[in-house]
Amino acid sequence: MLVGIAALVYTLAVAAPDAQERPARAPETDQTVPVSRGTRLAVDNYAGEVLIHTWDKDALRVQARHQARTQITIRAANSAVSISAATPGGPNGSVDYDITAPAWMSMKVEGQYSFVTIDGAQGDVSVVTVRGDVILKGGSGPVSAKTIEGEIVVEGARGKVDLRSVNEGIKVTGATGDITAETTNGDITLARIESGNVSLATVNGDIAYDGRVADSGHYSFTTHNGSVALSVPDNANATFNIRTYNGDFSTNLPLQGPDRSEARRGKRVTYTLGNGSAEVEMESFGGSLRVRRPARIPAH
Repeated sequence: MLVGIAALVYTLAVAAPDAQERPARAPETDQTVPVSRGTRLAVDNYAGEVLIHTWDKDALRVQARHQARTQITIRAANSAVSISAATPGGPNGSVDYDITAPAWMSMKVEGQYSFVTIDGAQGDVSVVTVRGDVILKGGSGPVSAKTIEGEIVVEGARGKVDLRSVNEGIKVTGATGDITAETTNGDITLARIESGNVSLATVNGDIAYDGRVADSGHYSFTTHNGSVALSVPDNANATFNIRTYNGDFSTNLPLQGPDRSEARRGKRVTYTLGNGSAEVEMESFGGSLRVRRPARIPAH
């Protein structure tokens, strides 16, 4: 009897493939429209996921998964293509978009409960959502992202970056160009950055910066209830203006200036590295300030 039960279990396991191996549900909407150079993309999605890829075709493909009663509208007018959804006779449900657009296309995505991912856009990118994460990969145009309840992640951006959140953190990796990032309740982390103009501010969170400090550059790092940690090369030329009220300051770089004990109780203290060309502002009310050499990865 036990052998029979074991054989039955094995048969069911073979007959029922893992859910992850099942093919994805076919989209209810799948439409491709031609677009001319200079056309902008605007997506308005109340709830759901918006995933945008890029290709080298002058065409826009829109795939969407949604309720049967939901209608997707793709409208071209005034050098723009707008995409929206509506459910006749009822409230709007969630729509999951998988859009393939020309890499040159400028993009604007708005929503209430939208999770947005854009990969490879070369034009301007703007994302505004109330609740949902925002992930932006690659691209060479200006980037703007705003969310209230969501994390913002930017990877490999090559243009101006402007990021705003309220109740989540912000992460930027491998970016070049001016960077502004602000949040209220979250950490801000920047790594492998090549920029001459960086401004980071949070109220309840830590700030970590690992990147270049360019000659004549301007850098500002401010937190109220958190710490600031900078990873700066030895050969940087910078003037560090330090202020902390309830924390301390430490460094393993050859900074020139007063004794480290002076950087406490809210007193503004200035240190220099090299010729002091760049201006670096560091301020925290409730945390420590650190300036360190970049961590070295041991050779294998």
